[in-house]
Amino acid sequence: MDKKKCIVSILLDGDVKRITSELGSVFMDIFHKNNIYIEAPCGGKGICGKCKVKLLRGSVSEMTKLESSFLSQMEKEDGYRLACFTKILGDVEIAIEGQLEGAQILSTGLEYFVDISPKISKKFVQLDRPTVDNQRDDLDRLIDSLGIDNPHIHISLLRELAQILRSSDFKATITYDGNQILDVEKGNESKKSYGLAIDIGTTTVVCYLIDLITGQQIDIISGLNAQRAYGGDVISRIQYTMEEDDGLSRLRGAIVEQLSEFIHELAYRNHISINHIYNILIAGNTIMGHLLLGIDPQHIAASPFTPVVTQAQVYPASQLGLKLGRGSRVFILPHISGYVGADVVAGVLASGMDRREELSLILDIGTNGEIVLGNKEKLVCCSTAAGPAFEGANILHGMGGTSGAINTIILDQGKLKYTTIGNKPPLGICGSGIVDALALLLDAGIVDETGRLLDEEEIESEAGLKLADRLTQIGGLTAFTIVDARSSGTGEPIVITQKDIREVQLAKSAIAAGIKVLINKMDKDMEQIARLYLAGGFGSYIDKRNACRIGLIPAKLQHRIVAMGNGAGTGAILSLLSYEKYERTALIKNMTEYVELSSTPEFQKEYVNCMYFGKQ
Repeated sequence: MDKKKCIVSILLDGDVKRITSELGSVFMDIFHKNNIYIEAPCGGKGICGKCKVKLLRGSVSEMTKLESSFLSQMEKEDGYRLACFTKILGDVEIAIEGQLEGAQILSTGLEYFVDISPKISKKFVQLDRPTVDNQRDDLDRLIDSLGIDNPHIHISLLRELAQILRSSDFKATITYDGNQILDVEKGNESKKSYGLAIDIGTTTVVCYLIDLITGQQIDIISGLNAQRAYGGDVISRIQYTMEEDDGLSRLRGAIVEQLSEFIHELAYRNHISINHIYNILIAGNTIMGHLLLGIDPQHIAASPFTPVVTQAQVYPASQLGLKLGRGSRVFILPHISGYVGADVVAGVLASGMDRREELSLILDIGTNGEIVLGNKEKLVCCSTAAGPAFEGANILHGMGGTSGAINTIILDQGKLKYTTIGNKPPLGICGSGIVDALALLLDAGIVDETGRLLDEEEIESEAGLKLADRLTQIGGLTAFTIVDARSSGTGEPIVITQKDIREVQLAKSAIAAGIKVLINKMDKDMEQIARLYLAGGFGSYIDKRNACRIGLIPAKLQHRIVAMGNGAGTGAILSLLSYEKYERTALIKNMTEYVELSSTPEFQKEYVNCMYFGKQ
């Protein structure tokens, strides 16, 4: 018997999308099946409380006690529900409010200097016309003009070769890579050669359009990773591929579609033919690389954390589902391990630490924390299960770096002041704001070194007493009010709870302990580290002093910090422009030793020691 159907009308950023669904379906399932984005860091497991939708009309399931615990009284009165809990019992209309608006995505990086020597070459040639006395075949004439041995040419191009040459009076442009002929065009098109450097992060995707002749960066496009609808971190996405029959194909389809849209938008707005985009260089973490290729990543999630592939890969763009010219290829940089990927390799390349005598440290804090320490002699690295606290997940009023997120907090003459991304009314607090808030509470003596929020009568400092009236109770837990209900864009106060502080403690302790393990592994001292490169958006936006104050970054390194920005993007650009740099990434992979922290007893000891605030 066929299941009964209903109509789900979804109002999103002023547009209405109508979807036919089965009665009893959960909103989250409908979003996944129809590629509709909603913030859901936990991937729809019912534990983060972020997937809020507003019910405008229609019949849905009753609210459970657990769902109710994630919503404020005002949100309940306004009709808000959680998409992962709510079942559809008839025709319904809901609203999802612009959750992708104004994302703060880092695209800039370190300055770089590189000799332009891409893998691909273009050459304009004028061939002799065949005659009765000179009947050499067309391909032979083409090969002679290039001076290559043992040529390879795709059969589709070979089928068109005669027509291309004769319609252009044997004046043509050849695109080739070594002995591989990728394309033949009419006339002189030798100056039209472009490439793309792409950083596929768990949270964001950044795509750079590069002129392969001049090395000029022509344009950039970026956005939140389309896979975020299936989980805010890599483990959630791996779980989705394991729990859903078509989970892997959905995740792969989401990123391929997003990349296709980015590529075609860049070509359109810069008046470039997609047939002239030849090489695409991709840096991403290991799980993002597996999902792009449609490779099952499930074995990375469980001990011994084994990826299917870590070596660099090269494929025709068409083989990955990207609709470009026949000469277009995708180069995926090598990974080091299941949790230290090509984005870190690219960051090492961009920093140049692999060529220096002095010791450098790279710290990339995102939905996961990757750390690399070393010099030209040796590199060691690790990945810390820091959790997504600094991305705003698992924090009561946490959110990503989008419009309305509180991103800085300071004390100005005893008064708490804050800024928001886009100068919009505050909706929540993002990672840099969380670090600022905790440092402020420590400085004011409102939080002690164990991470406990003190009661008002326990506060002794003058600065703390001036802020004591901001202490409140949320769900039976002590909390500190950052923004009161009148000033908030949600109509509810925005707070930092005791539980939030514990989440940050766990995250910062994992990072700090990982750094200490690597220093000991290299048999070095903190004082010997000449530079600390902070990679990624979070590392670029946080206040360095506050990061040291909470113990996320060693205090001794505060004045050696270099914000490297999007190191993965910079490394990808270098690898695109220089084949020598591309080959260097394989050397970086091979000279880097991965340390598995979960099986290192020293890490557990350091982890506990680093839990305290104020101890380095």
